[in-house]
Amino acid sequence: MSDSLSITYTEADTNLIPRGLTLPDALTKAMGARDTAYDAYGDALVKYDDCLRQDYVKAAQERDAANTRAAVASGADPDELRSEVERVTAQRGTAVGIVNGLADRVRQCDAEIYRQWVAALPQVEGELTDAHGKAEDALRRAEDAYRAARSNVMSIVSTLAYVSLMRRGVVRSKADMPLYSPNRDADLIDHSRLWLKNLGVGTDTDVETVRVFDNGIPQTVIRAKQS
Repeated sequence: MSDSLSITYTEADTNLIPRGLTLPDALTKAMGARDTAYDAYGDALVKYDDCLRQDYVKAAQERDAANTRAAVASGADPDELRSEVERVTAQRGTAVGIVNGLADRVRQCDAEIYRQWVAALPQVEGELTDAHGKAEDALRRAEDAYRAARSNVMSIVSTLAYVSLMRRGVVRSKADMPLYSPNRDADLIDHSRLWLKNLGVGTDTDVETVRVFDNGIPQTVIRAKQS
């Protein structure tokens, strides 16, 4: 058995409105109404599933057969059983009408959400423009603080190395002071600790001065003595 009734609803785009925005009351209200309408639509789909499914007649026939078999086995009169086929056939039109009516209501709510969202765009754009400026200012302050902290660490590391090496008689003045100057991408904490360790700072490791060539240019380098 077939019929021309149909249940058609395609859910609207759920990514319409970004998260984290302050929404106008009218838009919030429209979204709440849509949630209520969609819940009612979903409940109806569950309630009338046996009348709405594609194979509703076949499924009803199978239930009739199972109920009749059970009645015969128990000695009951199968003719007194209510036909599932008759029930779902009689309720089919009503069920489809209810579900499609609720789907229409959800679609109306979807359309109202879209209208309210478009109406709110100027307000939202203004708020985001203001938030963007504040975010940029916060980023600048954070970057300035980061650069200042990084510069402070580099200065202290260099001075610590100088003081430690001078105390141990390895250097005689700031002219001999090893300068800590890592690349911009270095993890300053781990890198500086390794740099100090390689100089024997903070350890009992003896250090030495050695002559090395850097691009053909001889230089004096302070390093921990090799075992």
